[in-house]
Formats: sequence, structure tokens, C-alpha cells
Amino acid sequence: MKIYSNQTTYEAGLDRIRWLFDEFPNVIVGVSGGKDSTVVYNLALQVAKEKNRLPLKCLFVDQEAEWQATIDTIRDIMENPDVEPLWYQMPIKLF
Repeated sequence: MKIYSNQTTYEAGLDRIRWLFDEFPNVIVGVSGGKDSTVVYNLALQVAKEKNRLPLKCLFVDQEAEWQATIDTIRDIMENPDVEPLWYQMPIKLF
């Protein structure tokens, strides 16, 4: 059964992330460079600014097999002065 509210998806997302910042002293956002994690990153960054919890810790696990566009997106995130970058490289063996 669906329960509808008067909140937009954007407002509900912000509320959920605010709850995380209120409940936990150490919030880390996992980013992959994809659309979903990029949205979560942007929402979390907004909340971190609201709550004076900068820099926002962002984690990326680099398997050294990503597309260049993905790496470019991750670099943009990690170079933000409001972000504490946590970029770990874990090469995968393909063959």
C-alpha cells in the first residue's frame, strides 16, 4: 500500500539525510560517479553546509577500470574545497 505525502522527493531526500547527520557523528558519502550517487552527494553537501559539518567526507573506490567520464566526475567532486576526499585504488585483475 502506497502512502502519499505532501513532500516532494527532493524534500524527503533532504529530510532523510538531515536525520543521518543528526544521528551519526561521522557521515561518509560513497560516490561512484553515477547519477544516483551524484544526487546523494549533492544533497549531503547541502545538508553538511546547513549543519556546519564541512568538509563532507566522500569515498570513491577506484578499480582502475572506470571510464574517463566517470573519473572526470569523481575529480570534480574530490576537488571541491568543501569535500574531504577518500579516494582508494583497488586494481582488479580482469584476466
